Amino acid sequence: MRKKHFMILVICALLYIPNLGSANASFYLPDSSGIELQWEYTETPPKRPYPRLLNSAQYAVKWKLDNPLMFEIVEDRNGIIYISDSDNRVLALYPNGQEKWSTQLASDQDLSVFNLHLGNDGTLYAYSSNTLYQGGGTTVFALSEDGAIKWKLESDNIFSRFEGNFSGDVSGNLIYFTNEGLVSRNAQGDINWINGDITTSPPVEYKGHQAQVYTDLQGNIYVDNNKQQIISLDPEGNERWTSQPQKHLDSFNAFHPFFSGTGSIYMLTEKGLHGLDSRNGQNRKAASLFDYNDIRYSGIPTDGQGGYYISIRGSVQKIDANGNSKWMYTPRESEKYGVGSLKPLATDSKGNVYFPTGVGNIIGLDSEGQEIFVFLRNGFWHRITEIVIGANDNIYSISHDIGIVAFGLKGVQVYSDNLPLPLSVKPINEKGTVLVPFRSLFEAYGMKVVWDSSSKKITGSKEGLQLELSIGSRTAYVNGNAMELTEAPRIANGSTYVPLRFIGESLKKKVSWDGKSQFVNIDPD
Repeated sequence: MRKKHFMILVICALLYIPNLGSANASFYLPDSSGIELQWEYTETPPKRPYPRLLNSAQYAVKWKLDNPLMFEIVEDRNGIIYISDSDNRVLALYPNGQEKWSTQLASDQDLSVFNLHLGNDGTLYAYSSNTLYQGGGTTVFALSEDGAIKWKLESDNIFSRFEGNFSGDVSGNLIYFTNEGLVSRNAQGDINWINGDITTSPPVEYKGHQAQVYTDLQGNIYVDNNKQQIISLDPEGNERWTSQPQKHLDSFNAFHPFFSGTGSIYMLTEKGLHGLDSRNGQNRKAASLFDYNDIRYSGIPTDGQGGYYISIRGSVQKIDANGNSKWMYTPRESEKYGVGSLKPLATDSKGNVYFPTGVGNIIGLDSEGQEIFVFLRNGFWHRITEIVIGANDNIYSISHDIGIVAFGLKGVQVYSDNLPLPLSVKPINEKGTVLVPFRSLFEAYGMKVVWDSSSKKITGSKEGLQLELSIGSRTAYVNGNAMELTEAPRIANGSTYVPLRFIGESLKKKVSWDGKSQFVNIDPD
């Protein structure tokens, strides 16, 4: 077990307090149902049973990549997934499992633990915390979006070690703590400035205050201190404001801001939803914190209807804005190491919440606290599992001795250049022909759409191309030339569907089908 993970295990154990009850009883999927997932393991005896996917009527494994030890997973704004592993590599994967790039960071085995942080400009920072317990140096790599190493830093005076101790801004600057204070390092790896008034305790002094640092999309910087205050700096490192003490922050509720699109800074703790005005640091009144579109934009774990998900002391709860518990998820007996995460919980577009557990399970709950998805591993000792939720609501998970696994709802998924193609409704698979909502597809490729309700004719056009299709007819026209379709366009459940392959190939694209994963990918020809 690597040292980073050992420390996380200790923290998880300290945070875990068995639940004595819940506001509402949670509803569990039966352990005896589902499908057994076959993997070979390299762990020492006793061997545990193969993991089981519960609710396999709705969910399936979309793809997996075997790897004996992966450390961290992050996702960028385009849905690209980045993973670090024990071979000192960082891998970039498309959401359909195709590799975008792989970068070897170092050959020195003393640097074999790499955390990942994604900057607001798309720079990926990989950093080593392997020397945490010796109080020694830290190595940081800055990677571009194509996997090239932009710069490398080796230093003995960096105090930043884990999530929340580093922040990358929109200009490619990395902000972190050193023994001299808060430092900004630019996209070329050179120091911009050092603010010696903003400090944190050395990482070996666990009883001291471990400050957090974050940046917004304007490049402003936010740091907390041991007086429960939030300090904001401008991109040049000058203080903008200092807030009043935030009484809701404590050793169990660390500073973690969520930046809105309207100038609010949201914070979620077991005491409820809190807000600051990013312009002046003034507290926002609770009555002004109910713009749910703005809240969802900020990334706070929410059901989108006034409920918020939080992991605290080894349990997962749904609370309202005032901190009142709506329900608490009570772990199974096998969850001897608790449930939840040190990071904010992951939610999908429907307001469901997903989280890992201490024995390597992954749980998905709906807004009422009922299980809708369970990846049941029940490891015989503590397992580190991390997850992210993709834009297509797929569940991407890294786990010890398995690697990365992607789960999703059963059915066809459509990708364009390996990225999810946004569709208004689910595709239909009709005898091997995939049909998709016509307007979503046409507009995704820049086509002007005309729908004639009287003749039920669809026209899509762009420079040099005009497509005409009619509901119920297997004859279509490409620039006036008749073409035969395998399936006729149709109207189903209020949406109009057209054959995907015909449209893709008419656009001079290559359309491929993965029957095992039920993926369609549209690539440039």
